[in-house]
Amino acid sequence: MDLRQLRYFVAVAERGSISVAAQTVHIAQPALTRQMQALEEELGTSLFERTSRGVSLTEAGKQLLIDANRLLDDTAAAKERAQRTGRGEIGHLSIALPVMQTLGPLIAEVLRSYRREVPGVSITLSHLLSATQLDWLSTGRLDAGFLLFRPSDDPVFEGLPVYSERMLLAYPAAWQWAGGRPKSLRDLNEVEFIWLPRNAAPLWHDKLIHCFFNAGFTPRASVLGVDSASMLTLVAAGMGCTVLPESAERIAPDVVKFMEVPDLNIVQHWELVWRADNRSSLLKRFVEEVSRYLAENPLQAARHRTRRA
Repeated sequence: MDLRQLRYFVAVAERGSISVAAQTVHIAQPALTRQMQALEEELGTSLFERTSRGVSLTEAGKQLLIDANRLLDDTAAAKERAQRTGRGEIGHLSIALPVMQTLGPLIAEVLRSYRREVPGVSITLSHLLSATQLDWLSTGRLDAGFLLFRPSDDPVFEGLPVYSERMLLAYPAAWQWAGGRPKSLRDLNEVEFIWLPRNAAPLWHDKLIHCFFNAGFTPRASVLGVDSASMLTLVAAGMGCTVLPESAERIAPDVVKFMEVPDLNIVQHWELVWRADNRSSLLKRFVEEVSRYLAENPLQAARHRTRRA
């Protein structure tokens, strides 16, 4: 007994006529008759009562009709689920967001667009530092993450550019600059600077050091933060100045001010990153939808980094 026989059986049972059912399922009447006879022989019981006006179901036939309809429905549902999974339309994704919530509105818009296009996929969100995201991606605990500082020459990962932003000098609003507002990084040599330990973000730390060295600036670091959020808190506490992405200005308290410094000329590049060997159709569809959203909304990122007046 196979699914084709069950479909033939249901057609005959519902129409009460082998000749009518044969036209419906597009096979010759003698062939359909042989299929029903073979089904009865396999089950060892009669399924039809044959009369001059057609066929009607025996008790065994009525029970088989119930079970056959359920099996065919389950088969159709399984086929649809497999097809939707193959198209990346159902399943579960684990996505990481940055700890610093400056990109929250932009990423929220991206995820809202994705959910609108692919409502059948559930998502688990985590807030993780870039280094932790890369570690979790490597071990399969994450499908993708929005992060900074991916090693550009590491073939393990692939990335989709999402957002870029400049760096600004963040300082306590109550500060009085004895020699006037700094015109370059070199002018910060004598002030307290909130620094980032190298093990917190090695690539970013080294990029900053290179920028500072070229500008003739040696940070006077007496206080350390572990990420942008903690460094912003330390600036708000009046413990020093630091460099932060321009989007941090949107969430900073009034006790923190920001300024541009001409030779602070480095840029943060946010990416959506995933493992290069992850062939999940769910992940592929997610990346496609994020890419489509960014292509259709080229000014969205600019709106999210608009500075306060």
